[in-house]
Amino acid sequence: MNKIWSHMRDALERVSGAGPETAGWSERGYQAAAWVGLVVLAWAFAWLGKAVTLRAARRLEPRVRRRLAGGWDLVFWSAALVFAVAVFGLGDPQEVARAAAKLLFVYLVWVALEAFVEGRLVRRGFDPNLVLLLRYVTLTLLVVWGAYMVAGAQIAPVIGALGVLGLAVGLAAQDTFSNFIAGIILLMDRPFKIGDWVQIGGEYGQVEGLTLRTTRLRTPDNESVAIPNAVVAGGEIKNLSAGGPLRLRIPVGVAYRHDPREVRKVLEAVVAAHPKLLSDPAPAVLVTGLGDNSVDFTLVVWIPEHEIPGYPVVAAELTEAAKIALDEAGIEIPFPQRTVWFPEPLRVIQETPSGG
Repeated sequence: MNKIWSHMRDALERVSGAGPETAGWSERGYQAAAWVGLVVLAWAFAWLGKAVTLRAARRLEPRVRRRLAGGWDLVFWSAALVFAVAVFGLGDPQEVARAAAKLLFVYLVWVALEAFVEGRLVRRGFDPNLVLLLRYVTLTLLVVWGAYMVAGAQIAPVIGALGVLGLAVGLAAQDTFSNFIAGIILLMDRPFKIGDWVQIGGEYGQVEGLTLRTTRLRTPDNESVAIPNAVVAGGEIKNLSAGGPLRLRIPVGVAYRHDPREVRKVLEAVVAAHPKLLSDPAPAVLVTGLGDNSVDFTLVVWIPEHEIPGYPVVAAELTEAAKIALDEAGIEIPFPQRTVWFPEPLRVIQETPSGG
């Protein structure tokens, strides 16, 4: 036990710049025990700091509170690394400690910027897409800054190596890179914002988030759909929430023998009885076509913005109500049929079997 405490003390002295060098392999067991003891102390310190921080930051946004708690996790892992370098003689613990302190400083700057974004921009109603773009740009700059602070003047070779590596990876992952570029374009073009109800590539749902690789939708069936950004940027996007109220067009066909004026009265009563439709803009019942088998009517109605998520249900309710009302009024909804006309009357010729 005395040897374990001795190694712990020596490790702390090496972190402060003094103390003996690492012992031989015969002492590795004691060194490992000393390192475990230091790590336990670091964990207890980080746990206490996290608890105090979460209690003191109760008025901050949840995202910022999680970031602050994550700072203490960074402190713990940095301490574990520094103690490992000091105990086992893997390098200069002071250099590792300085690098960890710089990274922690960059992380705290990121937390402060997150608090600014949450407290000022989001609460004041800034476009969520612009806020998301600002987060990505800020995070990228902080990563570059943190790398420069840690590597110092030697960052140029690192950037060069990363450039060569990035070229190789880019050639091998062109689809991922195209999704990344498409994500930037969508953030700048802003065809929709988070919370809008859209139709993209045959999928209908509410925009949950926009990452640099995918656009995420939450469908009315509570399914999460991730669509690659390249597909979104290169396809048709229908934003149902961008213009306020939404217009619905419900087709209804009736037989030719019925008076269109009577049919219109029945359908107008159906529209007037539905509680989710707007009276301004006024609904309309229009004859929009004379088909092969029916006179085609269209119910043109408007629903308020808060009803847009359930617009398929509204359309289904109107279709059902129209069918019931037409049946009660004795108005036929025809099915496809064809009349065959012959220019001359048909003659039936009966042949008697021969040889009887």
